[in-house]
Amino acid sequence: MEKLSDDWITKGTLDFEYKKYILLAYLQQVSKSFEQHKLYPSFADLIMHYKNASHLKAGKQKLWKSFPKELTKLDLKNFRMFFESKVAEDDQLKELENIVDFAMNKIQNHIVVGKDIFDEVEKQLIIEPVGVKALEENEGLLLIDPQYESFYHIYQYRISIFEAAEEKVRGLQTVFIDRIKKSLGTTLEQIKIQVLKNIQLVSNYSAFRVVALQPYPYYETLLPIVKRSFSGYLENNNR
Repeated sequence: MEKLSDDWITKGTLDFEYKKYILLAYLQQVSKSFEQHKLYPSFADLIMHYKNASHLKAGKQKLWKSFPKELTKLDLKNFRMFFESKVAEDDQLKELENIVDFAMNKIQNHIVVGKDIFDEVEKQLIIEPVGVKALEENEGLLLIDPQYESFYHIYQYRISIFEAAEEKVRGLQTVFIDRIKKSLGTTLEQIKIQVLKNIQLVSNYSAFRVVALQPYPYYETLLPIVKRSFSGYLENNNR
């Protein structure tokens, strides 16, 4: 799917009909992806584009408020003063505002659809520890278990905490290790021990299984939602 550039609103000609055409063509592709339950990267991109448009709108309003104003009316009875800008809002600023308002409305509608898909997928996930949990759960093994597949997807995970915008943000990093075929004669605890041995990690690492009950596109939907849900699960358990 062709991506929409980060600066699509301000790049090139500032013409409402032209920008409308670009946005609607992009959103048509997003809708097709959502119809196939392919959520990423479109969902994250939509949120980014909405924030960019929101910042543009706020910036435009801030710029307009900064222009010099003159007193036009004085209400002595109610102790109120009325001011009017000495600078007329030009056509370009009006066109920008029209584009931004249109974009925010259309993008928001698609974000709602994406959020519904996200919630639908997340509700059918089951997260559970494998074997004895270690005291430290910020790194370990993540076993993704799609019930409709014959393989486990094994990852090594690590939680990183970094400063961003004056707050601490948790990030989940994963490294793919292997796909292991499911077997009635092999327990998850045995798989955990074998995987840790193969990658030469200590045996008291925590391991978790995430069960996915319904089929969804793995890389575009299931994997990113599992990672976000699992990160939230660990954060709630460590409070």
